[in-house]
Amino acid sequence: MERAGNEDTDPDAERRGLGTPATRAAVIEKLVGGGFVERKGKQLLPTKDGTNLVCVLPDSLTSPQLTAAWENNLTQIAKGNADPDTFMQGIETMAQELVKTYASVLGEKQELFKTEKTELGKCPRCKSPVYEGKKNYYCSNKECSFAMWKNDRFFEEWKTVFTPKIAAALLKSGKATVKKLYSPKTGKTYDGTVLLADTGGKYVNYKVTISKDKELE
Repeated sequence: MERAGNEDTDPDAERRGLGTPATRAAVIEKLVGGGFVERKGKQLLPTKDGTNLVCVLPDSLTSPQLTAAWENNLTQIAKGNADPDTFMQGIETMAQELVKTYASVLGEKQELFKTEKTELGKCPRCKSPVYEGKKNYYCSNKECSFAMWKNDRFFEEWKTVFTPKIAAALLKSGKATVKKLYSPKTGKTYDGTVLLADTGGKYVNYKVTISKDKELE
């Protein structure tokens, strides 16, 4: 980032490269947080989304020469050799033209940035893949009604967060080992096993087996 575009930048420019020493770290963190770059040891590597973004954006935006040109203009403005209003008008015009030209193109390529879903397991009813949604774990088969809801009353009563790990275990073997289950009947916590008791209805049922082999619904 320090040397990008330096060969195109006026030697008298106040800043060279991409960003400044004070802002480069923040820029990198934003790229990592946005999922466009990932850390591997001391290396920063582009993710699938990062590569796709560079591919769909126009060269004028991805080239460090744009930054170099702007820095050269700012240097000339500081010397009184260029008009700041003209510079800003140029940026505004460029932004408007880019929006008009590439809005439809980017719309056509939205599939490139579609989040890849991780399969948690197979649906116990139709054997289709089950994925995690915002509110539930659902069967990908639209004709199948199987879904395990994260806010299910069962897990709320036992004061247990219905995590993807629990969901995956239930899908794999019909049971999941869970620690510190709070029993609403005894007011105590237990290490136990949550059992998937699906009867094929609209809602999925669950049971709990605690260490004393006492089954509580």
